[in-house]
Amino acid sequence: MKPDRIVIEISSENLRKIIGLLKEKLGDEGFYLNTIVGTDYPSDKLFQIDYYITLIPDEQTIVLRVKIPREEPVIDSILDLVPGALPGECEAHDLLGIVFRGNKYLKRGFFVPIEVAEKGIYPLRKDSGV
Repeated sequence: MKPDRIVIEISSENLRKIIGLLKEKLGDEGFYLNTIVGTDYPSDKLFQIDYYITLIPDEQTIVLRVKIPREEPVIDSILDLVPGALPGECEAHDLLGIVFRGNKYLKRGFFVPIEVAEKGIYPLRKDSGV
């Protein structure tokens, strides 16, 4: 991660509220969701999800960091608020098994070969054996 990134750790319950506030204050064209990055931390029993967002007026990229339990990796989707979230949510679902509640486009085989998906393997889980 670049050293000038501002990382803001938030609870999963506040993610949609904060994205909604960004839309309200900056408008749809005032910020840009660059990517969503999921990381597995099995020793801490959690997944970390980083939402990289560029604030257009300031040309500053911030990272909204959410941690969710590994045993129940479910978080609300932001797809209805930020349509650009689709590939990031689908990738994190296919590679880590994170469920983005409300995203009807989630499916296995988005990035992972179908034969791997059919075995129930999530390749970016550190205990996947891949």
